[in-house]
Amino acid sequence: MREGFKVNYKEMAHVVSKVWINSDDIMKICNCGKNTAIKIRQDVEKTITESGKLVPPSMTKYVPTKLVLEYIGLDEDYIFKMAARIT
Repeated sequence: MREGFKVNYKEMAHVVSKVWINSDDIMKICNCGKNTAIKIRQDVEKTITESGKLVPPSMTKYVPTKLVLEYIGLDEDYIFKMAARIT
């Protein structure tokens, strides 16, 4: 990524359109480092397990995109609207 993971709305919309995202994707949409992205992912995982559900086991940890967006307060519709304006 360019300039320390700064992404435009088109790139962000591509990441947000995924059902599940990992720490690398979180780094892109939050413009943060690896440690912060892992902390966000772990907090979302904790929310899932505390609700009595399970996070699917895998080598690379993934969490639902919708929960990450809620956690960080991003509006998915706004991201797609802004991405559509970019030609």
